[in-house]
Amino acid sequence: MYKRSFLGAALLFSLGLACNGQIGAPGGGPGGSSGGGAVGGGPTPADNMMKAANPDLFAIASKYFPSTDAATAAKRMVRLTRTQLDLTTKTLLPAHAKTAAMTALPPDPLQTNYEYAANLSFTPANFTPYTKWVEGITASVRANPASVIDCAASSNGVPCLQSEAKKFVGRAARGTLSDAQLTRYADMLTSGVTEVGLPDAVADLVDVTLSSPNYVYRDEVLTDGATLLQPAQRLQAMTYTLADAPPETVGLSSATPAASLATADDVARTVDLLLGTPEARAKLMRFFVSWLEVKEPADFTIAPSVFPEFTPALAAAMVDEVKAFLSAQLSMGAPTLKDVTQSTESFVSDALASIYGVAAGGAGKPTALDPKQRLGIFTLPGVITSHSGPDTTRLVKRGVFFTRKVMCMPLGNPPPGVNTMIPSTATGTERQKVESVTQTGACPACHSVINPFGFMQENYDPLGRWRTADDGHPIDANISVDFLDEGPFTASTPVDALKGFTNSMRFKQCFVRQMFRFYTGRDETAADDPVLRQMFFGFADKDEQAIVKLLRVLANSSSLSQRSETP
Repeated sequence: MYKRSFLGAALLFSLGLACNGQIGAPGGGPGGSSGGGAVGGGPTPADNMMKAANPDLFAIASKYFPSTDAATAAKRMVRLTRTQLDLTTKTLLPAHAKTAAMTALPPDPLQTNYEYAANLSFTPANFTPYTKWVEGITASVRANPASVIDCAASSNGVPCLQSEAKKFVGRAARGTLSDAQLTRYADMLTSGVTEVGLPDAVADLVDVTLSSPNYVYRDEVLTDGATLLQPAQRLQAMTYTLADAPPETVGLSSATPAASLATADDVARTVDLLLGTPEARAKLMRFFVSWLEVKEPADFTIAPSVFPEFTPALAAAMVDEVKAFLSAQLSMGAPTLKDVTQSTESFVSDALASIYGVAAGGAGKPTALDPKQRLGIFTLPGVITSHSGPDTTRLVKRGVFFTRKVMCMPLGNPPPGVNTMIPSTATGTERQKVESVTQTGACPACHSVINPFGFMQENYDPLGRWRTADDGHPIDANISVDFLDEGPFTASTPVDALKGFTNSMRFKQCFVRQMFRFYTGRDETAADDPVLRQMFFGFADKDEQAIVKLLRVLANSSSLSQRSETP
């Protein structure tokens, strides 16, 4: 009974967290918080410095992020994502984490394709798979208990068992447990060794530990009098935010977290260390794939009856190319967004050669693409096809993606009763069909924004192939918009359109927002404007577009280090 009562309490507490709608999403909007603990209004010292350095850019930054009433983000409990569970468990139990959490657990609900903290909980759909995953790990531990608790030299004496149990559980909880709490785990182990023997006792210790909320959740709750997270909580907030991993994975210590955070210089060094790790670059890759909404090969909706050439192998090749392209750009010492959006090279495999109409570049070698047809990530077939329909280009769908995710322009739902289907009798190009049903009534209010983003892509068929005609009619890729800070903008080709949009301030501020949302796991609020203003200014100043620098500003901000009670 020693194990059953302890484990039951841990699991019930864990489920209690999942059932409480306030945990993980306190306060304001979805995944976010209106914050608490106002730290004062008016311009910050950083604002004054930015305004002095570049008043015109500061004015634009203040337009997009106007609030000066900064407030500390609310306290929250955050369940680890499946990626984080994988890295955490492989670090803690490298010999036993043989099945990935990504495989064992069902996907969590997404918000705009991001794993927001508000969406992460334990439910009937994923709780049983998680416990079965833990059972597989503990079965492996039972067969080799010395890989976790090795006290053979002391003949499994109590002092050694107690010490080793505390070390193991302390690492698992990332330094957040008190000595009294660790002692409970240690006592459970020593009692178990007496009652059921070492293999079962160690397996039970691992079972209880991995089932504890201290393992599957990370807390952003314990603070000092100045709302600063305690060192252990702050360090894991940094490592999971930037790298999806516990401190030990990236060469830091949960046992001595204060050593990494003692001074501002220590914090800066810790942030730089984190940003240089393979785990941080892998998370950056995950951000881009999620931001671009690139589908997995099995999730494309292209109809084989219409496009028989779209085989599973071609779908996989498209996704592989996107990842190879991103890997090449993001592996640079100081990657920029311009590297991603304006490159005219990619990694064309044999499977994709016919899509591009070029010769394959060979394994691992970049292929030069026609600069009149291709420009950066948005013209890769894997990205284009992710937003195509089963049998058409779905220009409206493509336009909605650009409007919401690339330019961060708000869109409501279609008015009630409006038929959003293109009549089957419509003829002409896809653009002409869309125009025939979106230029009257209430439609232009939204479609005046949506349509140009879709129309600029009409030269790409549903598979991302370049074309100059659609159903025998010439393509018209001309667009004209008036919603950019730079003034009215016109373009006649997709490349010219993409150059204009991705060089615009509206695009840059949206990219900053999307990174903030992905990395913090919540929507921004007005209280985040001071941090976002600083992130945007540094990103856009001199058109640097430095991605790691952007993350550095976020990591050194109060968004990661401070928490307050929800008002």
